[in-house]
Amino acid sequence: MAQKRKKKTAVVQCAGGCRLVSAVQEGKETDSKKLQYRDCADAALKLSEDLSLCRWGCLGLGSCVEACRLNAVFINSSGTAEVDRSRCVGCGLCVKACPRHLIRLTGPEYCIYPACVSEASGPETRKECAVGCIACGICVKNCPVNAIRLEENHAVIDEEKCISCGMCAVKCPRGVIRDYDGIFAAGSSLEKSDRRRR
Repeated sequence: MAQKRKKKTAVVQCAGGCRLVSAVQEGKETDSKKLQYRDCADAALKLSEDLSLCRWGCLGLGSCVEACRLNAVFINSSGTAEVDRSRCVGCGLCVKACPRHLIRLTGPEYCIYPACVSEASGPETRKECAVGCIACGICVKNCPVNAIRLEENHAVIDEEKCISCGMCAVKCPRGVIRDYDGIFAAGSSLEKSDRRRR
């Protein structure tokens, strides 16, 4: 008898808020050059490091949206890719399409996740992004099962240890740690309003 494959679902590890995203998406003038890109991969290649404020954030141009055959990925009101878990089957096409490796597959039972993988220091992140992880460590201190650690200036959750209590999401001062179900984190209301629109 064949073993049944465990269902996976995609999660985007960027909450938006990067000061560059709106310039990229709107094609605004920057350094007297108009920003025009075919897709996320093209933008990631062409953006110079001094122009790209957050080198780890979602570019919001929809390469992942185009890759998804089930319309489970969309660009939300903050200009960031988001996954509709009710439609996602965990095929991984969006994961492959993201040039910044911001999308990962996880089990649907893991509803708490950090929506930032920036490696910038706290002060640098504050300048670059309105909602990025500043590596303050509050989530680490408040996790009752020691499932969170800081790694390269951002929170990382050990899904095997996490009990989804939501304490980290409640305590995060920047709303970086998200509760996909919207039970614990105030930042989830944006995602709920995006889902209602469709």
